[in-house]
Amino acid sequence: MPTLLLKCKTQSIGFECYLETTGTIRNMNNNLYWSIFKNLEKELIHLSNEIHIDDNQLNIYSIKITELLIRTVVEVESISKELYFIMGGSKPNNNELFFDTDCINLIETNWLLSKKKVLVTSPNFHFSQVDNQILTPLKKANKRGNSSADWLKAYQAVKHNRAENFKKGNLKNLIRALAGLYVLNIYYKDISYDLEKDGTGINFDANVGGEIFSIKTHINQTVSIQIDFQKNPDYDECIYIILHTDETRKNVQESMIMINDKTQNRYSENLGNEVIKQLSGIKKYSEINLNEKVQEIARKFESEIRTQVSKENAHMLIESFNGLRYKAILNKQQF
Repeated sequence: MPTLLLKCKTQSIGFECYLETTGTIRNMNNNLYWSIFKNLEKELIHLSNEIHIDDNQLNIYSIKITELLIRTVVEVESISKELYFIMGGSKPNNNELFFDTDCINLIETNWLLSKKKVLVTSPNFHFSQVDNQILTPLKKANKRGNSSADWLKAYQAVKHNRAENFKKGNLKNLIRALAGLYVLNIYYKDISYDLEKDGTGINFDANVGGEIFSIKTHINQTVSIQIDFQKNPDYDECIYIILHTDETRKNVQESMIMINDKTQNRYSENLGNEVIKQLSGIKKYSEINLNEKVQEIARKFESEIRTQVSKENAHMLIESFNGLRYKAILNKQQF
């Protein structure tokens, strides 16, 4: 699946972020899904200028809000079907493809979007309750009927019987539906970012081009010999991952392995002499636990050798760590 790589560099004086296209991406020349999302977002922002949207206002409903809800979920249907085919989904024999139980379900199976969190960060929205500040909009979006997400149930209700279900076309359902569309658009665009030396994500746009919502990012700067990637407890909730580039991480790992090898070789070659030297000053072995004493000497000696080898190779190790570069990629449960 092709992706677009965007570069984000840090200037020597202060921070200045700019984007440089270095690849190609699916349908970016005419991405109607993102354009329509931005139009819907703009209309919700316009509403937020007319209504003070806080925790107490979420049940407000109107013809306009209902219309926006319907238009938003129609987009969810459309983009989820396209993602379904991009991910290798096949058309059923009866040609009856359902956007929720077929399309979103396949996306969920691969990318676990039901756990991905979206934050409402626009200053136009004045929420104090955590449930309204942090959303998991695609939770249960692959279900149908009473098991489905509330915003999807509201959509079906106002679409099929608007008069009886008019109150369900409210701000709460609209905001969550738009958040779900936001997540699907991010995955559809499938953009990776070159962050250069920025391993903290300070220059990464957590809004990912949006104005109402932002995303959680998984940041891990640890380099380990044993594993290439270390997951934090909130890994499943994050839409983007900030991590080392493969090449620069491998350079650091190779430096660490070399230091380990040198340490072990020097330790093995000299441990016997060190033990004899240390024990030679002890007059009565019967007064000590010999095994414990040898283990103590060995631990201390290994630590000393590791310090020596690290100092001897400090320049090389510092250079490899200074050479670390970072990227931001979509979390597709690849780790």
